[in-house]
This record gives sequence, C-alpha cells and structure tokens, in this order.
Amino acid sequence: MLFRWFGEFIAVAGGTFLQLAAPFSLAVYFAFQRNALGVSFCLFFFFQQFLPIAVYMADARAQQLPLLTVGDSEYVIHDWNYLFGKLGLLEHDVQIAGTVRIFGWLGMLWVTLWLLRRGLSRKQELPGSEPG
Repeated sequence: MLFRWFGEFIAVAGGTFLQLAAPFSLAVYFAFQRNALGVSFCLFFFFQQFLPIAVYMADARAQQLPLLTVGDSEYVIHDWNYLFGKLGLLEHDVQIAGTVRIFGWLGMLWVTLWLLRRGLSRKQELPGSEPG
C-alpha cells in the first residue's frame, strides 16, 4: 500500500523491500550508535529474511503457497510470479531463489564470523586477558 504511487511493479515489490529495509535500517542506526551487537543482530536478521523470500520466489510458477493480501481479497496476486513475469525471468524462479537462499546463508555466516572475530580481538585488547 505504501508504494502504490510509484506504479504497480514497485507496489508489488514493496512488500519484499520493506521486509529487508526494516532490519537493514536498524543495522544502520546501530552502526551510527557504534553498537556492534545491535548491528550484527539486525544484519543477521536482514540476511535471514532472504530464506523465506527465496521460498516465495521458488513458488512463482507453481503458486502452491497460500497468498496474503492487504485490501481486496478478490485481487490477490503472487508477487514473484508477477515480478518475474514482468522481467521475463519466470522460468528461472527456482534458480534465482537458490541464489538468494545461498546469499542469505552466506550473509548470516559472515555476520556470525564478524561478530566472533570482533569479540575475540576485543578480548585480546583488554588488560589482563593474556595468559602469563
């Protein structure tokens, strides 16, 4: 509903955009606060959102998943069927979804490793943390 003024394509893509924009915006906020734990939590959640998005993408041709809508329940479309159809990519829905899923897993792994590395390097900087 928020993106209707920008046309149907952007309005349909708006749900996925908001799904990703919320945790990403919070990560940026925490970055400005210099809160590494907040940044890592929000970035992990950002990348985690790629997994359900990929499930929905992979369903673009099959359209087996139940659809949710805001507004008129008679006018319900499968977002990714519409988006991929408009882009001429509908026959590649499963491949694109697989790539998005991999990107999500790699992002979550990267965030976890970044936080661990950051925590270990900070532990080494603390006085009295070295053996001896």
